[in-house]
Amino acid sequence: MLSSIHRSKGFGVVILVSFVARFVAGWVAVGFEGNFPPMLESLEPYQDYKYLYLKDVERFLEGQMLYRDFHNAYPPLWIYTLAAAVRISHSFWSAATPLLLFDALVAPMVYLIARRIVDARASTIIGLLVALSPAALWWNGIFWLNPPPSTFFLILAAYLFASGRVKLSAVSLAVAVLYKQTVLAVLPVFMVALYRWSSKRNLVWFVSIFASILCILSLPYLALFPSLYLWALGFPWMPTPPPYMPEDLTVWQYDIVKPTNLGTVFGVLGQSLLALLLRQNLIYAIIAGFAALTVFLLRVQRLDLDDFLRCLLYSQLLFILLFPRGTYKYFFNSALPFFALGYGKKWDAFTFMALNIGLLILPRFLGPWYALVIMVFAYAMAKEDAAITSKS
Repeated sequence: MLSSIHRSKGFGVVILVSFVARFVAGWVAVGFEGNFPPMLESLEPYQDYKYLYLKDVERFLEGQMLYRDFHNAYPPLWIYTLAAAVRISHSFWSAATPLLLFDALVAPMVYLIARRIVDARASTIIGLLVALSPAALWWNGIFWLNPPPSTFFLILAAYLFASGRVKLSAVSLAVAVLYKQTVLAVLPVFMVALYRWSSKRNLVWFVSIFASILCILSLPYLALFPSLYLWALGFPWMPTPPPYMPEDLTVWQYDIVKPTNLGTVFGVLGQSLLALLLRQNLIYAIIAGFAALTVFLLRVQRLDLDDFLRCLLYSQLLFILLFPRGTYKYFFNSALPFFALGYGKKWDAFTFMALNIGLLILPRFLGPWYALVIMVFAYAMAKEDAAITSKS
């Protein structure tokens, strides 16, 4: 009884802090309405909400067709959700409401996962770390960027998966991908864990449900213009349709508004040939990286929930590190909650906050390399926790 009360109290604290923090961040953002002062501009904020998301929603509500009449880089659930919010209210902040709500729900969901691996006190700390994550409050709470819906459904999928509700987990993971296609990077981890923990029948169910939902909710775009739809979502080897001219891969250039890949830093430093070489061959590196992660998962002697969650973190960091088309720093907002779940002692909380702040002040062209830094810290924390456990 006391344990249940303690657990409920911790859960309530996490919910309260998370929602209050997002309310304050959203209030700050509404005050600026996208016109941020030079001091904030120096920290490299993104203006996608004002100049991209709202414009796309306006086109969609005017009757233009997604992907065909205007370019959209996200799966359909993204624009549907924002458009529904705008139909309810036409205020500047209306489309941000679902983003703030999903972001506020991430920390409580992380708390519920944490309760399966640590006690109530540690779970509360983990939930509060996520609720007060500087990177999340900055990019999700103030600048209203796109990670919150996909992050929430990804974490929900992990929770359902850990609870043995495989079919519901497949549904949640598919919804996460239909908000942001980058979540697809975690699919091998789910499949291998299911193969190790359950039966082939459950694996077939999981894949079938996941693929069916993706296909059904990608209609009519997948049926009418599949090549254009998949190209817009960033799938490799898809031909670039007119009027979008393909980049000249014989010349390297760095544009601050574009995503950055592993080779960008070399281009910034004047090593154009090396930057170009890396960009052209990263597709093979990411295939090799995920193949290695899959082999690792298959060879772990006793795959437990900690291993599963840590490999979800690794899969997202591998994507940020190696994706050829490039990524943005705010992509880390979907990975950091899984890093927080590695909390074992008080210094881990300082590490989490330090990594958040480091990410905010890091130059964008170094973003992919920062994924390696987080991997090293996550691995070191896991080794230390394993050593403590073995001594106990």
